[in-house]
Amino acid sequence: MVTHVGGIDSIVETTNNLPNIPGGKKLAYIQFNMPMTAIEDFGKLGEKDPFFKDLDECCKRHRGLWSKEAEDMLFQHFGVEKA
Repeated sequence: MVTHVGGIDSIVETTNNLPNIPGGKKLAYIQFNMPMTAIEDFGKLGEKDPFFKDLDECCKRHRGLWSKEAEDMLFQHFGVEKA
């Protein structure tokens, strides 16, 4: 189960610290930069960033899980066109 989501810039640090990062799978997208972020932290981040508020609500609609809808929101936010 995916518990964290990040961008290409988070891959090295996440890999080096993997034993110290709790949770399940860490999903990194190579199309944009984004710190590796726990899905459970989206709500807190959403207090200051409306994008994370929307992403948190999306994940909650899917029982706290990462979903295609959440991925689509992420791609739209970063201006990534899906092939």
